[in-house]
Amino acid sequence: MRGRAWLIMTVFLIGMVPGVQADFSTVYQTLNLVCSNESCSLSQDSVGDSVLSEEERDANPLQPVTVTLEFPMMPDQTSVSLLPGMLESMTIDFRIQEDGVGVTRPDLDVELILGPSINEWTLTAPSSTPGDQNPYVLEDEELDIANGRILAPMDQVLLRISFEINQPVTWELHLAGDSNLELPIEWSIDAEAANTDEPTSLTEPRAITLVGATTFGGLMGADVDCYRFEIDQQLSSLTVIISWEATPIEVDQAHAVPEFWDEEGESEETPEIRTRFEGEIVINEFRWTEPNSGEHTLCWTGEENHYQSYSFIGSQTILGVGSTSPEEFTGEATGEAGTSQVGQVEKASATNGAGMFTMIVASVGIFIAIVGYLMPLSSPWLPRFLLPLSIILLLFGGIISPAVSISNESPNPGEMTFDELLDQRMERVYQGVINHDEGQFGPQWYGGFLGIAPGERLQLMLTIETVHPLGDGRWQIEATELDGVDLDRLVFGKLNDGRLASDNEVRFILRSGRLLALDLLLLEALLIVDEEPRGDVLHIDWQMVADPGLGSLSAPAWTSRPDSVSADEWQQVTEAVKPELLSVSFCDCGIDAMELSIRPTVIYANDLIAPGGIESSNGLFPYDFWVAWLGLLVLVCAGVVEKERREKGMALADEVLNR
Repeated sequence: MRGRAWLIMTVFLIGMVPGVQADFSTVYQTLNLVCSNESCSLSQDSVGDSVLSEEERDANPLQPVTVTLEFPMMPDQTSVSLLPGMLESMTIDFRIQEDGVGVTRPDLDVELILGPSINEWTLTAPSSTPGDQNPYVLEDEELDIANGRILAPMDQVLLRISFEINQPVTWELHLAGDSNLELPIEWSIDAEAANTDEPTSLTEPRAITLVGATTFGGLMGADVDCYRFEIDQQLSSLTVIISWEATPIEVDQAHAVPEFWDEEGESEETPEIRTRFEGEIVINEFRWTEPNSGEHTLCWTGEENHYQSYSFIGSQTILGVGSTSPEEFTGEATGEAGTSQVGQVEKASATNGAGMFTMIVASVGIFIAIVGYLMPLSSPWLPRFLLPLSIILLLFGGIISPAVSISNESPNPGEMTFDELLDQRMERVYQGVINHDEGQFGPQWYGGFLGIAPGERLQLMLTIETVHPLGDGRWQIEATELDGVDLDRLVFGKLNDGRLASDNEVRFILRSGRLLALDLLLLEALLIVDEEPRGDVLHIDWQMVADPGLGSLSAPAWTSRPDSVSADEWQQVTEAVKPELLSVSFCDCGIDAMELSIRPTVIYANDLIAPGGIESSNGLFPYDFWVAWLGLLVLVCAGVVEKERREKGMALADEVLNR
């Protein structure tokens, strides 16, 4: 066995350069490898020594030397950050001083520890030119986040570089900006700064003014935030409205009902709860009926590894003033068609393609033409030209083409109805909630357009209600199924499965209501074709691919798109359709209902695209209706010609006989 001498050169940080900072967050996404006075670390700043160098004079092929360099991030992580799935880039400017072309540079074994994520790579020496040794570069490399994506304060962040020297050389690691790593952090929060409510706890509640004043706070991890305030006498109700800031699903809090008790330690009755989703912000309204007067304490309890900031304000209703019954909640949640329609809507009309009536008329015409063959005709042109031409026009324009159109109104293999698609949509949101958005049931799965995930195929059949021109040669279709979609029936019907806890029921109601409303808006905007449809049925066939979609990590939507639509086109149409405000509300006040309120943006025809993959149930060829009527016209002309020739013949015969 070959002898080997191991030299472990481990460089620990024992003192920091004054002013050096370090943190992985949405603000700071690049860390540099820095050293000063033999103390090395990862830093936001490009400071310290420009080169770390060492002579390895005892190294040889039989006794190679292994060097290990460690760069811990200092100071420690302060933000709570959500690790991305990819490392954007890592640059290590490592050189051999005696090698002008870099042919003897060793492979680098690199280990990157990011809290729960541990990743290892082997970087081979890149090609170089004489006098210029190119750095080792790793780009767009997938990270292992199987153990979790949360990089919490004080979590270890460490870059370890190892390499083997088998000959006497001097190696150099160029620093101060030449060697670094970039990590595109998708979300982060400074937990200490966001926790503005402290000190708040069960033993030390914070004194606040509840009614008319907004209080800001942060529920950081398994924190307990408690507030103390006075409640007036003779109140009909007290309402606390809390707005939770948009936060990725992996780290948002449970939004549970807060604990609420009076100065005697007695808990108030369970409140009526109304929850709504405004944009990406979840808003809870807790309403207590006839609370006791005096000092009260209100507490929210957080969950470990969950972080979310919030603000809340209170309102009160005095006995005998205003309406305080659940009937205040209207519970209107119906998808109405027309929100995403543009162009010359006033010119909307039903389709007028050939159908059964045309086939009946054409059949009668063909029968008459065949009878004409059995009659003695006065003109040889009728059986040779006019009658065959009439039969051909009637057959293709009035029989075959309408028959093709009618056959196209049947579902294609694998095609879903709109109701089946909505049921599948509800099931996927439901599974996401049940499985806590983990694994294959994450946001990119249920957040796809119409619930269709990337890599899947959407085949859908719709009924055409009307079509209208956009004014630029294209046509927009209004589908019958998109008008009057009952979101209440879909959402609460799915809840009858009964497998969700009460807090998850609210999450499901808000999430499904929002996604359904957005999908209906976008689907209506995508029903655009280049030619006017003539049939009554629409067939959609889209292969879906991944897209960043709409919204933050906390509430993604439209994360898949048809492959016939480019990423730029998808961004264009989704930005145009995205409403100014979408509010989904749920009231836990004795009724199964939610409210849907949409404030649409102004959409213009040039904002929308014709996505392809949409076909109507047209006939064999365009204008078949008029082709059939042309065949009837030819048949009528043949009859007129035969009538005139017979009349002339009879007149001529009478004239000859009367002489």
